[in-house]
Amino acid sequence: MEAASHSYRNDHAETRTTLLKRLLAIGLMYGSQGIPAGLAFNAFSTILRHSGTSLQEIGLTGLVFLPWALKCFWSGIADNAGKRWGYGALALWTHMSAVGICLLLGFTSPNHHFLLALSGILLLNTIFATQDIFTNACAVSHMKGRNAGLANALQVISFLLGMVVGGAGSLFIYERLGWSGAMWGMACELFILWLALLPLRGSIEPDREFQKPSRLIDLFRQPGFRWALLMAINFKFASSALAMLLQPWVMDQSFSLGFAGTLQMSNIICGALGGAFIGFPAVRFLGCYRAVTLLIWPSTLLLGTLVCLQTRGMATPMLLYAGLGIENFLDGGFYVSVWAMLMNWSSEERPGMDYSFLQCGESLANVLAGMSIAPLASIIGYNRTFLTTWIAGAFTLLLVVTAARKLAGLYDDTEPSKQSFRQLRRS
Repeated sequence: MEAASHSYRNDHAETRTTLLKRLLAIGLMYGSQGIPAGLAFNAFSTILRHSGTSLQEIGLTGLVFLPWALKCFWSGIADNAGKRWGYGALALWTHMSAVGICLLLGFTSPNHHFLLALSGILLLNTIFATQDIFTNACAVSHMKGRNAGLANALQVISFLLGMVVGGAGSLFIYERLGWSGAMWGMACELFILWLALLPLRGSIEPDREFQKPSRLIDLFRQPGFRWALLMAINFKFASSALAMLLQPWVMDQSFSLGFAGTLQMSNIICGALGGAFIGFPAVRFLGCYRAVTLLIWPSTLLLGTLVCLQTRGMATPMLLYAGLGIENFLDGGFYVSVWAMLMNWSSEERPGMDYSFLQCGESLANVLAGMSIAPLASIIGYNRTFLTTWIAGAFTLLLVVTAARKLAGLYDDTEPSKQSFRQLRRS
């Protein structure tokens, strides 16, 4: 009896150690992927506007999100390659190639080589969009089910913290050391993360052997595919558009580059905290469907924060920090609840493909938002663009709620809160 109890404790301790290693590996990988995304999403257009680039040319920066939107076309190839050669090994190779790209980008200042710098950032995001497929395979294989909320909270926190480093961090370095310093600093950051991932690569691999190759046709035939894709495309469009327009707006309001960086950092950190303190508990205790339908209402309502501050002449630094911080806090919780639902819908037979394909829907929305929002503001002005985006967010709310209801009917994720609490204590 005592020997059996001792064996159980050893197995339980080993399981917890494996889980912690797996969570650390997933967090490091999502965090490293957030660094180039932060450069593209939060820093590049600010740097260009600071140097006097027109809003029309800044609209071209939306192209750097194309790899995240188009990775669905090679997600099956990457998933099958991971099944054959190992997801961890391939992730390390892609990661190291990104370090080399950052070193080369240090020689291509966007002031003098705009298209070359744009192409380099596009390639950098292509590399990490591919690594994201391998990361998703690990997350879906090991965290699907009752740990989906934890996995997506970890994804949000790690990815957004990576965006802080790649976005606000790059702005701080750029202000002091210029473009070359920012790119070479990013290369150092990525290399340190690569060293941390090296001993954890084994924990990335799924526990099972896959017999069937990942095929897009099987994904398309999965029940609820259209509703899952509709949700992925629509739920983030309005907030992404506002986040992108915020960068040139801050510059045109004569705020400093340092304030632009700290505001971006504040918004991202608030989003990460919202994912951890609202999204994860809501999914754990309420289930994915109830969490989505609860959090979408305040998240959509607060999309009007910027237009209200602008029209009332109250866009002071303190109110911008507070208002946009609250908006991003609730939006982070909503984000976790949506992706927990989509993770549970994804098939374990295609761990890297299904979830990655759905992520392309969100990224496609980011591309469309990035390429349209700044040119629209140049035509109708900032105020009307803020208002139009808020109205678009209210319209997509109805689509997301409908999609969530359809997906919730495909599996049961609404465990009673007491049962969920007991599971949490045991874990």
